[in-house]
Amino acid sequence: MKIMELASKTGIAKSVLTFSYVCPQVVKAFDHDEQCHVAIKIIKNKKPFLNQAQIEVKLLEMMNDADADNKFYIVKLKRHFMWRNHLCLVFELLSYNLYDLLRNTNFRGVSLNLTRKFAQQLCTALLFLSTPKLSIIHCDLKPENILLCNPKRSAIKIVDFGSSCQLGQRIYQYIQSRFYRSPEVLLGIPYDLAIDMWSLGCILVEMHTGEPLFSGANEVDQMNKIVEVLGMPPRHILDQAHKARKYFDKLPDGSYVLKKPKDGKRYRNPGSRRLSDIVGVEAGGPGGRRAGEPGHSVSDYLKFRDLVLRMLDYDPKTRVTPFYALQHNFFKRTADEATNTSHSASPALEPPLPQPSSSGGQADVLPAQFVTR
Repeated sequence: MKIMELASKTGIAKSVLTFSYVCPQVVKAFDHDEQCHVAIKIIKNKKPFLNQAQIEVKLLEMMNDADADNKFYIVKLKRHFMWRNHLCLVFELLSYNLYDLLRNTNFRGVSLNLTRKFAQQLCTALLFLSTPKLSIIHCDLKPENILLCNPKRSAIKIVDFGSSCQLGQRIYQYIQSRFYRSPEVLLGIPYDLAIDMWSLGCILVEMHTGEPLFSGANEVDQMNKIVEVLGMPPRHILDQAHKARKYFDKLPDGSYVLKKPKDGKRYRNPGSRRLSDIVGVEAGGPGGRRAGEPGHSVSDYLKFRDLVLRMLDYDPKTRVTPFYALQHNFFKRTADEATNTSHSASPALEPPLPQPSSSGGQADVLPAQFVTR
C-alpha cells in the first residue's frame, strides 16, 4: 500500500513518538487492507539514513522469516515502500515502552516478579538473535527500545534495529546509548553479541530500582560509575584496549589506576558501591519498598544479583550467554515466586509466567525457559 493511499483512506492518524537525531519519525495509521492500526517509520531522505534503514530492513526480514510463529519477541515488519524519496517501514503497532512504564511508577521501579518476566523474554530474544543463521547484535538495547505489546500485559518486543549489524559485519564505532554501553565499546575493543547482554544487565536493575545503574554524563564519567560498582577491569582487558589511557593510568608494575577526573569530581572507591545495596538484597528491595512482599525475599534478591553480575562481567568471553542466563536459578520458580502479587508500582502487568514451549523448530535444542507467548 502506498503512503498516499494510506493517507487518503485514513490520514496518518497521529505522531506516536519522535526519535532524536539519526532516528526517524514514527506515525500511527490505519491499514484498511488488513483492518488494523500500524506504525509507520518514515526515514529521512538523506543517503546515510537510507543506507542505514536498508540494513535495518534486511535484518528485520531475516529475523521475521526465522520467527514465522512470532514467538521470539522481535517487532514484526509488515512491509516497506518508498514515498517522495523517503523509505517507509510499516510495523505492527505496539504499546508504550519500558521507560514510559518506569515513569508511570514515578521511577520507583516494577516488582521483581515483573522484572523476571521481562528478563526471561529478553534473554529469549537474545538467544534467538545469537543463532548462527542470524548472529545479530542489536547495539542499542535500552528501555526505550523495548515495547509492551499490550498496556495491561507483560508481553514485550524489541524494536529499533537501526544501529544493528551481524557478527563480522560491524560498521559502527559509536554504538549503544551511554547508560547501557559495554566496557568493550567504551574501551575500543572489538565487540560481539555480548554487548547486548551487558545492556540487559543494566536494564534489569533499572526496571526494578527505577533508576539507571550507571548514569554517566560522558564516557569518562560512565567508566568511573561502572568501576564504583564492579571494581577495576581486569588487566588483560585493559592491555588490549586502545582507549584505556582515556580512563586509566598504567603504573610501572603493569597495574592500572583510574585517572584523576579533570573536573575534580569525586568517586567512591572501586567496588565500594555494592550491587547488593543498590537492589536492596537484605533491605527489602530498593529503598526497602518491597519489604514483606511475596517474591521479594533475600533468596529472591540473591538470585537476581547473581544473574545481573554474570551479565555485567567485564570480560565478554566469560559474560553469561543467553542460553545459560535462561537456565539461571532466577528463573526457577518456587512457591514464593509463583505467588501472583499486585503492587501500585506494577500497573496491571502481573499475568502468570509464560509456559515452556512444546512446539518444534528451535525450541527442542533450547532450555525449558525458551518460551512462547
